[in-house]
Amino acid sequence: MQKLPENPLENINAKIEYYQQELDAIKNQKEFPFIYMVVALPTTAIFLVLAIVSDGLIDFSIAITGALFFSLLFTCAYLVLYQPNREEMQSQLQRQLAILHKEKNKLEAGLKGEREVAYILGWLPKNFVSLNNIYLPTEDFETQQLDHLVIGPPGVIHVETKTINGAVLIDEKGDWTVLKAAQNKIVREGMDSPLPQIRRHEIILQSFLKEHFPEFSIPIYSIVVMATVEL
Repeated sequence: MQKLPENPLENINAKIEYYQQELDAIKNQKEFPFIYMVVALPTTAIFLVLAIVSDGLIDFSIAITGALFFSLLFTCAYLVLYQPNREEMQSQLQRQLAILHKEKNKLEAGLKGEREVAYILGWLPKNFVSLNNIYLPTEDFETQQLDHLVIGPPGVIHVETKTINGAVLIDEKGDWTVLKAAQNKIVREGMDSPLPQIRRHEIILQSFLKEHFPEFSIPIYSIVVMATVEL
């Protein structure tokens, strides 16, 4: 029995929480005054011990001045070596968080679009049955998630929901492009065609129906629904 895929939204939320904790840890790391005090206290103690055991060769004032100077030198060297790496790590974490939040917004918009389509399918006549968010295991592919299946007199209707915030153009080559308004201008964004996904799902559905209902010839129809929600 194949294991069901993880919940994508929970997976993204877990990553966001992890990266945010890492970022907060870096931001909360102590700055120069704290580091200097941590270095200065033991260094001063060492220099004072040296002044005592030197039997007057090292003056106490010279020992304290030397301790403070070396503490400042060690602290500055530490920050010069560590600070650029710290800033780069912080920048990388912020970029990763921005990517994850964008993915999360798209995923949440997609789930909202699927819920709206599921609600509309619920108003079909009583001789139609709609199923939503179905997982089908298969030997040739990973377990596949189908947005909606409608079962009725015509056969099985496979509905794939794509949530789009804009207009979709399909050229003669079959390439999909999304046109959306951004900052008072029209922006073009490439979009993966859902047709390969549709064909893959049709193969899985055909295999499933032949295995469980071999005595019937059940036609399969596929529809792509464009749900428009605010991303």
